[in-house]
Amino acid sequence: MFKSFIFQGRFAWRIVLILGVGIGTAAFVQQAGISPSHGQSSWAFEETFDGDPASPSQALLPRSMNYVVTHRSHPQEHFTKQFGPFPADHAENCAGPNPEVSPLPSHQVISDHKSSNSNPDQSFFLCKNHMMTSMGEVDPYSVTAFWPRQEFDFSDGGVVEFDVNINRGHTFRHWFEVMIVPRDQIRLGAGPEDSPIDEHYPADRIVFEYRRATRGIKVGTAGIDPEGWLVNERDKGEYDWNYWYALYPDDPAVTDRRIRRTMRLQLQDSQIVWGIEKADGTFDEYIVEVPDGMPFDRGIVMFKTHSYTPSKDNNNDTFTFHWDNIRFDGPVVGRHDAYDADNVVYLQRNGSREIGETETVNIKLPRVGPNPVLIGQVNQPMKGQVLLSINGRPNIEVEPDQYSEPNCISNNWKTFYIELDPSWLQEGDNSFQWTIGPRNPCVTDENQWDGFSIKALQVHIDQDDSAAVPTDGFDMFNFLPWVNRP
Repeated sequence: MFKSFIFQGRFAWRIVLILGVGIGTAAFVQQAGISPSHGQSSWAFEETFDGDPASPSQALLPRSMNYVVTHRSHPQEHFTKQFGPFPADHAENCAGPNPEVSPLPSHQVISDHKSSNSNPDQSFFLCKNHMMTSMGEVDPYSVTAFWPRQEFDFSDGGVVEFDVNINRGHTFRHWFEVMIVPRDQIRLGAGPEDSPIDEHYPADRIVFEYRRATRGIKVGTAGIDPEGWLVNERDKGEYDWNYWYALYPDDPAVTDRRIRRTMRLQLQDSQIVWGIEKADGTFDEYIVEVPDGMPFDRGIVMFKTHSYTPSKDNNNDTFTFHWDNIRFDGPVVGRHDAYDADNVVYLQRNGSREIGETETVNIKLPRVGPNPVLIGQVNQPMKGQVLLSINGRPNIEVEPDQYSEPNCISNNWKTFYIELDPSWLQEGDNSFQWTIGPRNPCVTDENQWDGFSIKALQVHIDQDDSAAVPTDGFDMFNFLPWVNRP
């Protein structure tokens, strides 16, 4: 797909001026030494996870991304229970995972709810110049999510690429997905409608699901799934789905989880192409038509691991996905910094808490910039009961994007996204005082506890996108409006 081409440095400017209007697009590309989008060396975002530590490392994880873990746990255990360990690929010295070594080299991971950008969960780690997400059977349902702090603009078409392992052993109950969502609809622990998790996908979403070695592509808008899907397709074969290990049984990546295949996601006006690199370097492409077009054209690209009681599929040790070379093209837009709270808020514990109880956490901001946003997860909020005072200001009500019961109460963890007035914030320490508000009359269930919990709390502040445009490149077709875009 030819989308845009990047000229490098002053030499490229001279080529443009000398060649003028009479030369065709192909000649421009050939003489300037430029490749099309999915083969280009310059991306709007690229992360290569460089680092070769002596042991699995959280410290080397790139801080250009956010890291959140969500377990479907009981309020009495959110931040007090030590969840059991599970095996993750790579030994304590980062050896493996070589399938010829038995037992397969691994190390034990203990996950919890407190993951943040500044202190990522153990389930995220770096070895041998790539990153792992690993999630075993911690609770009935667990989700890991990480994503670049930069938006992907595919208004003129776009490409997302990443490398990941595709070995057998990951089952229908243990899979990865890539979810593209508008930034203001981000949901940190969302899962599909057939899973026992209470936060579902947002109104607008594009989902790429690699589940049981089969590609699934979903596009939805304007409604909660399953009613709101515009497209909901899995790669079908003659008799069943096109499992990768059935299509290519001799692919060494099927048995060797050290091998990562490049995934290429191409988004066009009315079509999505998901290509998977084969052993010979070419791509097997699965194409889905989107007749009404994409419901949005700019959003956050989230990479997620789902673990839904995988032992029921006899999966007790294949819990790790290996990621590398995550990148997307398009203009450089929507970059933002993220600043973590210094603690979680636990106004639940053993049953109901008293109305009026408070807890305070702090977020240190090195600057107050444009378009600040407060984002986080709240557990079991009731309407009007989650109150927040920022730096001593009057309380505001914090509500999730979706209640489990119409406009009243919600179960388990839900994401909230609040646009803030910059005047509410200050450089340095900022206090966020949480208060249990009055019980709303709409709550009729006597077993619904008063109180709530808050985790993954961050303030996001935009960077200046004008300063992010590379000084050594530009979009040829924007610069030369008389050239017909391919």
